[in-house]
Amino acid sequence: MTTEFTKDVLLKALRLALASVEAHFDELNALDAATGDGDHGTAIVATMKAAVESAEAPAGLSDTLSNIAMGVMTATGGSTSSLNGSFYMGLSSGAVADALTPAQTVAMLQSGLDMMKTTTNAVVGDKTMMDAMIPAIEAASATLASNSGATLAEIFQSAATAAREGAAKTADYVAKFGRARNLGERSKGSCDAGATSLALIFQAFADAVAEG
Repeated sequence: MTTEFTKDVLLKALRLALASVEAHFDELNALDAATGDGDHGTAIVATMKAAVESAEAPAGLSDTLSNIAMGVMTATGGSTSSLNGSFYMGLSSGAVADALTPAQTVAMLQSGLDMMKTTTNAVVGDKTMMDAMIPAIEAASATLASNSGATLAEIFQSAATAAREGAAKTADYVAKFGRARNLGERSKGSCDAGATSLALIFQAFADAVAEG
């Protein structure tokens, strides 16, 4: 089990995340088809492929995250790329060293969320990927706050669990953004595709950290 967040851990996590979204490709497209264009599986796979490719270039952790942000933001041209790109750009700003302690990792994750909040007004309850992202980062912070000795594995698993629970709750929400908002109450009944894919990605990161 790894004790520091490094580029090697990041790359392993991204590869696991890519494999996970590829395995759920049809499910993610189907979820998106219920309220949107039905292409989220396509978009998130393209986004994660760009992330992996960008992360493979020689660079330190912060520069790697910046490279990922640039690669991701040009992957599809849609909201999936722009929102994920802003997250990685925030992570880059928060990566203060090439090997981060648990506390530094949580601060980096918070920096990613803060950057995302400058690009979207969506909050929990709006049926977007933020329904998974916000609880995930809050859970990571809460885990560290309640136990200063929390491990990276504990921090990322708490984030993954919160992301999964947040994504599941979106089935009960009315969409407030994107094409889905035009459906009103009819947007209830299925989980948001973006929140669902984000939960898969956080679990991949948790798995990568736990495996070391």
